[in-house]
Parts: sequence; structure tokens; C-alpha cells
Amino acid sequence: MSLADRRGLNARDRVTAGIMRAFAWVVLLFILTPLIIISAMAFTSGEFLVFPPEGISLRWFGELTNWIGAIQNSIIVAIPAAIIATTIGGIAAYSLDRYDYKFGKLLATAATVPIMLPPVIIGVMFISFFISIGNAGNVWNLIVAHSIFLTPFPFILISQGLAELDKSFEEAARNLGASQLLTVQTITFPLVRANVIAGFLFAFILSLNEYIIAWLLSGFSIQTVPIQIFTSLRYSYSPTIAVISLLFIIVTFAALSVADYLAGGIWE
Repeated sequence: MSLADRRGLNARDRVTAGIMRAFAWVVLLFILTPLIIISAMAFTSGEFLVFPPEGISLRWFGELTNWIGAIQNSIIVAIPAAIIATTIGGIAAYSLDRYDYKFGKLLATAATVPIMLPPVIIGVMFISFFISIGNAGNVWNLIVAHSIFLTPFPFILISQGLAELDKSFEEAARNLGASQLLTVQTITFPLVRANVIAGFLFAFILSLNEYIIAWLLSGFSIQTVPIQIFTSLRYSYSPTIAVISLLFIIVTFAALSVADYLAGGIWE
């Protein structure tokens, strides 16, 4: 290849790289713009959700006291649901990765079915089940439903981590006399910890934001934040909704940052 050809190739590479960087910034701006707009509206002094804000004020942050019950309910549901989903998904991922099942691929596919079905179908299925056993309108109904609905996320992430794991570390521990349980505790789990934390976080955040299943199973007795947001939108467009949205955005970014630090880099 001549010098002129190499220079032309380098010039095309630089142009392509510049276009890709510009495209990445456009995509990032497209994603962040709605978050910036809703965050700005939280500080409006007006009576309605309007952008740009009609003034700068913190008055609507004081209205968060009316949302404490909904926030508590969302957390009460999300934390145990995420723990159960991660536990079930982790055990399923480990079992399918370490043992040969006759229908292993079919079982792995079945484990991802909940995210392939519309949430309304999952909600109707669970409400029919709980009504049939005479146990409707219970907070544990939401926890169980969210756990099963969100299990595929930890399952997929932990399965990916196990697939990339160098099994020679586990074999060395077993050869030195460690039991299978001790090997999982001291070798396997630390090596896939980032995937476990990421799976828990996905389940936790998605549970906080899930509306359809929560609305169908709440029986009008359990008010989570998404339910209260949609209920509020039926009557007014209060800037309090922007405030609670800003709070959710901050919690999400903070949780992901802390998890990334503790896990040594989830996204690396």
C-alpha cells in the first residue's frame, strides 16, 4: 500500500471515528433530555408541569410528605422482591451452568418467559391465583409477583458471569478439599459478584417503577409511587410529580454508582 493510500485510509478512519463520536453524543443527549426537563420542572414556582419553569422555587419539595407512604410501600415491595428474584435467578443460573439437564436449553428459555409476556398478562394471572386462594390485596402478593416477573434479569446476568468464569479456580478449591458450598461461597460468588449485584439492582429499580402488576394486585389498598403518580395525573399535573421523578432519578444513579464501586466495576 502506498503512502497516499495509507493517508487516505487514516483520513477515512478519522472521519468515521468523528461521526461515531458525534452519533454517541446525539444518542446520549436524546436519552438525557427528558430527564433534564423533568428535573427542571421540579423547581418551578408555577402550579402545573410546564417547561420551561415559570420561576425557581423549592415549594413543591415540601409536598413530598404526602408521598412518604407510597415511597415506603415501594421500598417494602422492591427490596424483598429483588432479593428473592436474585436468589431464584442465581440458583437457576448456577444449576443450569453446572449440571447437565436433559432439557437444559428449554429450562433456560422458560426462566426468561416472564419478561417476554406483557405485564398485564402476568398481573391477571397472579390476581386470578390469589383470588382463588382467598388472599387478595396483600403486600406479599406484590412481592411474589414482582419476584417472579423480574427473576429473568438476575438469571441472565448471573448466567453470563458464570459462562465467562474460569472454572479452573473452582477445580483447584475442590482439589484442596473444599466442599461445593464452600467453593461457591469463597470462589464462585466473589468472581460473579458484579453480575449478582447488577441483577439485584435491575430487579430493585424495575420493581420500584413497575405499575401495571402493582395496580392490578394492590386492590386499591396498597399505594406505590407509580400508582400514586398515575392517580395524581388523573386530576392534575402537579409539579410534585416532577419532584418525585427527580428523587427516583437520583436514587437510581446513586444505587448504580455505589454498586459499581463495591463490585469493582459492573460496566467494565
